[in-house]
Amino acid sequence: MDAGTLVLLHSPLVGVASWGTLPEALGRAGAGAVAVAVGGDDRPPFARRYVDEAVAGTLAADPPGPLVLVGHSGAGPLLGAVGAGLAAADRPAGGYLFCDAGLPRDGATRLELLAAEDQEMAAAFRAELERGGRFPEWDDAALAPLVPGPAARAALIGSLRPRDLAFFTEPLPPAPGWPDAPCGFLRLSAAYDHWAVAAAARGWPTASLDAGHFHPLADPGEVAAALLGLLARM
Repeated sequence: MDAGTLVLLHSPLVGVASWGTLPEALGRAGAGAVAVAVGGDDRPPFARRYVDEAVAGTLAADPPGPLVLVGHSGAGPLLGAVGAGLAAADRPAGGYLFCDAGLPRDGATRLELLAAEDQEMAAAFRAELERGGRFPEWDDAALAPLVPGPAARAALIGSLRPRDLAFFTEPLPPAPGWPDAPCGFLRLSAAYDHWAVAAAARGWPTASLDAGHFHPLADPGEVAAALLGLLARM
């Protein structure tokens, strides 16, 4: 499909800084792009608040269509609900791109989606949350291998939004009739192998960069080229 405007939606665990200069890189490649900053989802229902804010932010930006929703990481499972909200506002999505992201599954919790990837890891993660832990709590040393630029790394750390058990055990909003438009999947890290396989099994075009989860910050040009390459195959 032809590129219209790529609407970049960040994970609820971080802020819009996780996209870095990817919108500019997409622009240099000839594609329109807007990164929507989503907030206001700091209390239940977390996911529904995120979806409503994402829809409102997209409508406020009023990007020219067709719209292609691009979800990174934890935004992926909410893309279908965001698409439904936009369709209700007469701005339906013309496509969906998952950038190292989970896929929507009606009624699933984030912990259940994590268990689909790795049951043992999900059980350990739940136990940590039940002890009062929060996620993410990354520091500079943890992110340095993934985000080599100090300024981009500092911006990402400043945007972190650690969440507790209630966030990860909340059922995610449904998206009846999804997918209602072509989809594609870009794998950036091995942590999302499960979802890359699931996307391929659905017959979606997929691509892999074997880079890192925050590769939009490390090499926005490469990510832009990969996303537009997928879009051309959708």
